[in-house]
Amino acid sequence: MAGMGWYGPLIDLSRASSHVGDYVQLLVFVHKSTPIQYKLPKGGAVIRTDIQVGDDTRPFFSVSLWQKQMGLMVISGNVILLQNVRITRFGDFVEARTIQCSSLLCLIHPYESIISKGVDDLIRDFQFGISMKEKLRRVIEWVQQAGSSLHDMHLHGYQKRPLLKNWKSHEERISRDCFSLSEVSHLTSSCKVTFYASVGEIFLPFTWRTLDESEKERMFISQRLSKARDNNLVADLICNGCQLCGSPLDMESGSTFEQTTIPLYCKRSSNHLHVVSLIYRPFMLYVWDETGCILLLVKNKTAEVLFGNITAEKVYLCYMQKHGGNPAPKNVQKYNHSDAGAATHLKASGKRVADSPYADKSMEPKKRQQCEQNPDFYLIWLILLKMLLQRGKNSPLKFEATVDVELDRENGRFEMESVSIPCFRAEVSSVL
Repeated sequence: MAGMGWYGPLIDLSRASSHVGDYVQLLVFVHKSTPIQYKLPKGGAVIRTDIQVGDDTRPFFSVSLWQKQMGLMVISGNVILLQNVRITRFGDFVEARTIQCSSLLCLIHPYESIISKGVDDLIRDFQFGISMKEKLRRVIEWVQQAGSSLHDMHLHGYQKRPLLKNWKSHEERISRDCFSLSEVSHLTSSCKVTFYASVGEIFLPFTWRTLDESEKERMFISQRLSKARDNNLVADLICNGCQLCGSPLDMESGSTFEQTTIPLYCKRSSNHLHVVSLIYRPFMLYVWDETGCILLLVKNKTAEVLFGNITAEKVYLCYMQKHGGNPAPKNVQKYNHSDAGAATHLKASGKRVADSPYADKSMEPKKRQQCEQNPDFYLIWLILLKMLLQRGKNSPLKFEATVDVELDRENGRFEMESVSIPCFRAEVSSVL
């Protein structure tokens, strides 16, 4: 251990909030490990593993691991030493995250050895200093005092107890009801499903340009919302595209991959022609429950439902009226079918959709006046985003999704069709 460089002190988790921005060392027990992985179409992958840890001073604390190999080393029930991690704050949420010089050392494995052996036997062979050994002793004693509850709760508890549903099934079932995300993820046939889950993260794959290592955080929307001001959020989430199928049609900034994969015809249009307007760019929604986590593909129409029926055009117009400038792709008017046909032929010929005569090069005075009279949809949309991504503070939502078992999860295996807030009405008897 003497050969390793330490950039900060060994701290208790209860003191993490006083070390925001600092590098620290953490000796903790691992409750749960959740890998978040997305394969980019042009090669490579963005990988992050979120782990829930605890020690004798704070039972639960979140750590984000940004190195693939480090994430593979973590197993629930282990006692680990995290070296040179940085404490960060996102709004009211404090967590630790790894950096390039971070490292992870598994101290005790498996969990059963913590319960079966004495503290002295467990720490005898470790060549640590006095403070490190004392911290390890306190963590082991904390785990042993908690008994088997930690192990059962986070490792096997969800598999042992039956999952009870808290809603009534409709007599006419339009789609298959799943009682857990574990059941959804193990489906072997394509179908429609409904399930209850909580929102964990919005992931936006940047396929239209290459990101540096330092910019990969921009793909995770929750961290960007905690910043005072992110002028690129509208530009990243809104683009020119088809209102019906949700396919981006912005040829001006699209990558070679994106240009070659834009569908020539719309699958959801009666005449197979795209209806071009400002849309929400397709993104991935991480949802979770006590049994696991799945990745939902969200396109324009379902994104509107998720954002309170606020269209991308309303958000963009209000943003332009309030902030000015040009943060997003050039405005385009809604095409009718004949205009969409012209745009489709322009795209097929290799010309940019934004260069077509049907594209609106400036915000029309009528739309400006309408935006000034209407509510600030951009601000409302921003508030909804922040409320949606409140970790652990929101109740589960009811989702309906299509399952295509022939696709990978990164390519739309689970695609969201609708979402609603569960509403339960108690029966009240009236007295005459």
